[in-house]
Amino acid sequence: MNTFDVFISYSSKDKSIADQLVTHIENAGFACWIAPRDIEGGAEYSEIIENAISNCKVFVLIFSENSEKSPWVKSELNIAFSENKYLIPYIIDRTPLKGTMRLLLNDKHWITICEDESKQANLLISAIQKYFAAFEKKRTDDFQDSPYYTRIAKRQKIKKNLVYSLLLGGIIVFGIILFSIFYPRSQNMKKYYGFINEASAIKNRSINDFIETRNLLNKAQEFEKKIPISQRKNTLETLFQVQLKLDSIFYQNLDAARIFASIETVNGDNQAIERYIVALKIKEDTVVRSEYDKVLLRKRTYE
Repeated sequence: MNTFDVFISYSSKDKSIADQLVTHIENAGFACWIAPRDIEGGAEYSEIIENAISNCKVFVLIFSENSEKSPWVKSELNIAFSENKYLIPYIIDRTPLKGTMRLLLNDKHWITICEDESKQANLLISAIQKYFAAFEKKRTDDFQDSPYYTRIAKRQKIKKNLVYSLLLGGIIVFGIILFSIFYPRSQNMKKYYGFINEASAIKNRSINDFIETRNLLNKAQEFEKKIPISQRKNTLETLFQVQLKLDSIFYQNLDAARIFASIETVNGDNQAIERYIVALKIKEDTVVRSEYDKVLLRKRTYE
């Protein structure tokens, strides 16, 4: 699989607009991947498209009433989001955001609809050029909202705070020793800080990391009422951010699972099962469990 600069996601009903946009982008010197042009005959669509998104750097969504209704476009967007690709929505009509697209795109930098189509396309080219210029210079300041650069920023923050974490850890240990002498609830304090320190040490790069962080912070909060107010840590804000991320991943996978389940094929059921498993791992939900069991039962009829 070759590496492309830009992946174009669109509804087949908007193909003429997509083809014009590809021409404009490629004339500016950026390699595009677009279906069906770049799909070899007889290839498995879902696998080829997933690989193409993984190997591109910028994901351009041509947003319209047609794409908003397209399950394929939503699946491509979910993959791009999970792969931390830089997303650029390109509006071609006045369709409002809702559902999964609102969740994933509401805070993105949109290329809004213009009367002059050439001007709108040039704005997109400018955004792509700006991204690659920053990418080459390894500058992240202009892309704080990008999932790709958010991951990089997290790594840098972890390194920057390493010395501070070690110092804080020493202070906490010293405080626990004193507390064990003068206060009978020292064991609660030790467990409380232990859960927080374990949660702080997790780098939150995978779903399992986020789940483990959430579980540790929930355990810490069980002891929080037994800890003097002056000694408590602000775990609620961190827990809120972790839960927000997990909710986002949960709904992404649930939406994708339902889309794949609606196809009713062996491949569709397999992909639906994989997404349902991720969703249930994050949150054991009776409705999701019921949908998952139905797909499992249907899959057995194929075997």
